[in-house]
This record gives sequence, structure tokens and C-alpha cells, in this order.
Amino acid sequence: MSTSDFDYDVIVVGGGPAGVSVAYCLSKLGNSVIIIDKKPISQIGNKTCGDALDKSSPQLLFDEFDLPLPFGDEISANLDTLTVMTPSSKLSIDAPGYTVDRHIYGQRLLQNCIDNGVVVKDQAPVRDIIIENGFIKGVEYNDIAKNEKIKLRAKIIADCSGTFGAIRQKLPVNFSLGIHNRIPDHHLAASYREIVDLNEAHEFDNEIVLGYSPLIPPPGYLWFFSKGDKKLNIGTGWLKSENYTFDKSMKQIFREALNETYEEGEDYNIKIRGGGQIPIRPPFDSLVFNGGLLIGDSGCLVDPTTAEGHGIALVAGMYAAKAIDSALKNNDFSIKSLWQYNIDVMNHYGRRNAISYVTLQFLREVEAKGMDKIIQKKLLTEIELKEVLNGENPSMSLKELLFKVIRGFPNFKLLYQLYMLTKNVTIMGNIYDNYPKSPEQLPSWISQRNIALNEKL
Repeated sequence: MSTSDFDYDVIVVGGGPAGVSVAYCLSKLGNSVIIIDKKPISQIGNKTCGDALDKSSPQLLFDEFDLPLPFGDEISANLDTLTVMTPSSKLSIDAPGYTVDRHIYGQRLLQNCIDNGVVVKDQAPVRDIIIENGFIKGVEYNDIAKNEKIKLRAKIIADCSGTFGAIRQKLPVNFSLGIHNRIPDHHLAASYREIVDLNEAHEFDNEIVLGYSPLIPPPGYLWFFSKGDKKLNIGTGWLKSENYTFDKSMKQIFREALNETYEEGEDYNIKIRGGGQIPIRPPFDSLVFNGGLLIGDSGCLVDPTTAEGHGIALVAGMYAAKAIDSALKNNDFSIKSLWQYNIDVMNHYGRRNAISYVTLQFLREVEAKGMDKIIQKKLLTEIELKEVLNGENPSMSLKELLFKVIRGFPNFKLLYQLYMLTKNVTIMGNIYDNYPKSPEQLPSWISQRNIALNEKL
């Protein structure tokens, strides 16, 4: 197929953080790119979420591709701390970041793309994909403005369409080992959040808080993210597979838990409300297929414990752009040609998110009551918590272990669960440190990981 048979070098499906990141970087590298999104252009980038963004991710995009950092009214609050809070205790670690206005920040990133020559087609939901000779070669979308179906061809297709996976769900079964068309409910978190104006200044300055309450089904929590002196982003979420087992709605459970801190009307007024679904599992074992790749939520690139996916999507978009640019230069759009993207993502996020998934399972077992005892009795230190959340093996000397046994007496079951967490964290870290360098090694790696996890992902 000649170059003239393609409309663009790359089609990016979805204009969220993953989409604008890969499109911006590819355009800076001299490639022709189109973003197609189902929303009107004025709403692209707007999303219901926690709004938190770590500072290291946009900094990396700035350092490598001159993508401007968040500024001005894009930033709701500067953050420096992440706190895990239980009914009687709390534990805090350093966590430099922002809460951002997703809409304003997303719109500016989209404009950065347009300024660099990226074409944007809005109100264009994808309805089908074009596959020829085992490669995806394009998409078919509905042009809502013109009320007609349009076929668009490109050398590479980037699925940045979120959890729904507009491209991923259309791929033939077993099109690429390690990718699943749909994400099952037990690997999804349902969530609900509100942005509220408070009558008085809140206590969460420069901080995001994950509050483990007995009222919230484990491994869920109530989050409090600062959006300014008298404004908070507050929400909750838990496994979608368990949502049907409760006699109350998520909104009702959320309100009851929140009433222990703030009461609607008396303490705050709701400005914005909404819900969503978030993948909570390690990244798909491969994110590439012949002619394309998955970026952001479509590839399950979300931290399972904190549900943070914004920064991951931005950085993964940069990694994808580098792999795509190399494939375009080599005129090879195969899985093998795109494999470096897998390696880059797994080296940066695979290990961390797999360990976070193990931590999520631990939180489900110990529940809020167990977390309260762990923090109250200092069975987990600030350093150890940070190591686990960053995907590192907790450093614990024999002396420290003995102190934990003494402090934890007589809660030996809880100590054993904590011990198994550190053991499983180490095992999972070692497995992801040895992610395959080529597609041929993937089947045996998946088998090894599934055995260690005692679960078939």
C-alpha cells in the first residue's frame, strides 16, 4: 500500500490526556495526525475524576517535548502531601502535585496540538475499524454534523478513548495476546464524586486524603482533594462487581460516610456532580497490536490503589509517540516494531501498578478496621507506605520486624497479612522487572505472573 492510500500517518481516537499527549509529541516529530473525538470540541478534555495530577508527569513532557506545564487557572491547588486516613489515625507521605481544572487544562493541551498542526474532528464517535491482512488500517466514524459515515485511513491507530476502548472492543478476539476486548466488572471501579463549595475553610490544604471508613465497602475509600481554600473534590469508589450486592446506592453510601465530616447544606453546597468507571488492574500484558496501540485508560494504565491515571496517560502518550515515530520511519507497523512502547510503559508503570494491585487486594482483606490498627500501631511507616505506593520493595530490617511484632501483639493475623503483602510486593516487582524484550517471550511471562498472582488476568 502506498503512502497516498492513507489520509494521515496516525489517527488518535480520543482527545483526553493520552490523546493530546501522543498527538502533540508526534506532531513535534513531524508526523501528520488527526484526533477524532465523540464530544463537541468545546467539551474535549472535560472528565469526571479526582482532578489530581502528579508534578513529575507534565514535567517530563516539558523536558522532552516542550509541552507547557499547567499554569494559571488550570491549577486549582498545589499539593505536597498524600494522606491515608482511618477513623483514629493518619499517615502522610510527600506527594508533589496539583489538582487541576480538567476542562480548562484539557482545552489548552488540545489547542497546543492544533497550534502544531494536529487536525481535530469533533462529534465523531467511532463505529467500526478497518482491518486488512491482519493489520488495522483505519476507522469508520459517524460525522454527527454531516449525518454521514466516514472512513479514515492511517498507518497507525492510537486508542485513547478511555475505559470504554472504542478501538479495543472492536478488535477481533485474540488479535493480540495480552489485550482483552472488554474489562470485566471485577477489574473496574465504579465511582461518584462531587465538587463542593464549603462555608468555611477546610483542613486539607495542599493535600489529597484517602479516607478508609467502615461505611465504605473495601477496598474503596472516601477521597478529599483540595481545590482551594473553601473548595473540595470529594468522591468514593469500589469494585463494580460488588455494586449490586448493597441495598443502598453508591450516592447514598457516599452521603452517609461524608456526613461524618461535612453535612450538605449546613457545611457545603454541591457545584458539580457525576460518576464514572475506572480500570483497576495492572496494565494489559501487551498494549500493542498490528497497526496500533492502547494508551491511558483504554490500556488499563491507572494506579489500582489511588485510581490516578491522568499523569500516567500523559507520559504513556509520550512513550507511544516515540515508538510510533520509529515505526513510521521504518515503515513497519507490526507488533514487533511497536514493542518498545510496551517495554517503556512496563518499566515505568507496569511494576508500580502491579504492586498497587497487590496492595488493593490487601486492603480488601484487612478492611478499614485493619488499616486503622496498622496505622495506629505504626505497623507501616511513612517510608514503607511510600515504597509500596511507588512500586518499590519495602526495606525492613530484622530489628524493625521485631518491633512490629511487639507493637502488633496480639494481632498476629494482621501481622501475617502485612508480611504477605511485603512478600507479594517483592515477587511482583521481580516479575515486572523482567518484562519480555520481544513478543515471543510474552506467553511464558504471562503464565509466570498469573501463577505468582494466583489469578488469571
